[in-house]
Amino acid sequence: MTTTAPETRRPMTARQQQIYEFVWMFRETHGYCTNGREIAEHFAFSGNIAVVGHLWALRKKGWLTWQDGQPRTLRPVEVRDEQ
Repeated sequence: MTTTAPETRRPMTARQQQIYEFVWMFRETHGYCTNGREIAEHFAFSGNIAVVGHLWALRKKGWLTWQDGQPRTLRPVEVRDEQ
């Protein structure tokens, strides 16, 4: 996993900032990563389409990462699991 320096990341929209903070706090509070359904429920989105759009935008901007096809791997790029 590569980490993008904060100063080179593209800025987030207000909603993306809220989602990013939710992802961060969920992991800090629960000790594991959130998923799209939990994000949709928290923000009262009617489905996962809006969540997916925001998550892909945050990934493209360098703020979030996940492993494709693996559950609960969504995390801010600074977070690294201890092995």
